[in-house]
Amino acid sequence: MKFNFKCSVLLAAMMVTQPLFSADFLTGHIIDLGNNEFEISSPEGQFQVIANDDIKKSLPSLANPVYVKQSNGNPYSYEFKGEKEGNKFKLIQTPTNIPGPSSLEGVLVYDEGLDIYTINGKRVEFGYTKVLNHYSFDEISKKSFVGKKIIAEGAYEGDVFIMQALTPSGLFSATWPEKSPYENLINQNPYKFIEKTVYKNKISKSQNTFRKVIYNEKGYQAKPGESVFLVTLSGRQGDSFGSVNGHFVAGLGEVKKDLSLRAEVSNAYVVNGKDILSGNTSLTNYFSNLVQGQNNYRPTYTFIAYGIDKEKLKKFRDFLEPSHILFRTQDLDITLEFNCTTETAKGLSLAGIVGNHKRTLLNRTLDLNNLAIPLRVASVFGEAGEAFAYTSSHDKEDFQPRPAFQSYIDSLKNKKVIKELGIKRMDYVFYGQIPSARPVGGAPSNYTFNVMVKHDSLFYRNLYEKYENNENKADNASKEELLELLPLLDKVE
Repeated sequence: MKFNFKCSVLLAAMMVTQPLFSADFLTGHIIDLGNNEFEISSPEGQFQVIANDDIKKSLPSLANPVYVKQSNGNPYSYEFKGEKEGNKFKLIQTPTNIPGPSSLEGVLVYDEGLDIYTINGKRVEFGYTKVLNHYSFDEISKKSFVGKKIIAEGAYEGDVFIMQALTPSGLFSATWPEKSPYENLINQNPYKFIEKTVYKNKISKSQNTFRKVIYNEKGYQAKPGESVFLVTLSGRQGDSFGSVNGHFVAGLGEVKKDLSLRAEVSNAYVVNGKDILSGNTSLTNYFSNLVQGQNNYRPTYTFIAYGIDKEKLKKFRDFLEPSHILFRTQDLDITLEFNCTTETAKGLSLAGIVGNHKRTLLNRTLDLNNLAIPLRVASVFGEAGEAFAYTSSHDKEDFQPRPAFQSYIDSLKNKKVIKELGIKRMDYVFYGQIPSARPVGGAPSNYTFNVMVKHDSLFYRNLYEKYENNENKADNASKEELLELLPLLDKVE
């Protein structure tokens, strides 16, 4: 039986993070020994887990998730933050999901004669992939990384390093970025570019990945230990009408000694075919995992702020953990009142981070297609009465990814907010879809159902139900037929 997880369940935040200190880090797997006892299996050895009761509540569903597992049969890998005490490890927060316990950084080289890949002279191979919507991380994907400096994360099998995630070096870093392909355009009006221009198909469907510093306090230089906060938006997929709204999450972290970011997002995800486990997941895992990574399927847009109080950001992380446990142990429904956007917003408000999106009744009304019959609304969001009641009394920024993302950027760029939150610097990252045979995605929808907009979310939902999720499966479009229809997605910019 599916369970509708209502907002009231999440009102009491569970404190699962203890005070900060100079922490140790381990990577590896969680082993459930029974009787509420756990062990970390790490390249450094076996460690008994010491943790408070709140942290321990999360460990069973991380060690043995009920509904979502990795398709290769291997357990999920995690990074553990805490303190080593001999053969014991004292956890100070719930673990972070990562692609694997080890990493390599360098230029990916392919020897065509030997048909082998190397990084810094070390033999590497690609990890497991998975066919979803007819496509996967394929040979096109592999060759797209050749000759580029990357951060590869995965695990060793003998002398061979198995890469489960590949991310361009320097993309998520506090170093000063190289000039972007759109440098002049961005400099003319950075926020216009971020809020409108980047969503045009010419850019959003391109491979012109870049990072740009949008704001930097005079004299500020990011240093190791500096706090990092981010909001990130995933675009629409190019292989299905069903993902037109995209995905929205937020996260936090800090600057490492080499100025790369040790950061994560709190990724609320229901049962899915991408092997994505709901919880805190590292940036490399979230964006670049060969199966779970968002950029295998669509482009992503990320806004990063430096300098916000770490204690404030902890409140956001702590708040979402109870919902992650339920995502990992129950088959939940996504509703207007409960989805990735609504829960992220609730957690951020506890950290003093709010969007800037209260609109007039007129604007809200125009974003509601009041001419739609109840059944049309129900086909998008479930019960028609609930859908009308919620959308007519709430801003779309409360529940739809792209409007929410833009709302937080609008808030963070405000001079008063910059001062209140102690923001020292802000970066913007566009990460293009990883090349493959999969049709290229682009910007997500900015409209739920709108009187003035034909190609809104409702329009694409109806196409999804007709051609991909028809009650009569025999009436679903074939792969070839769907390919002819999918260019309709390009109406979204």
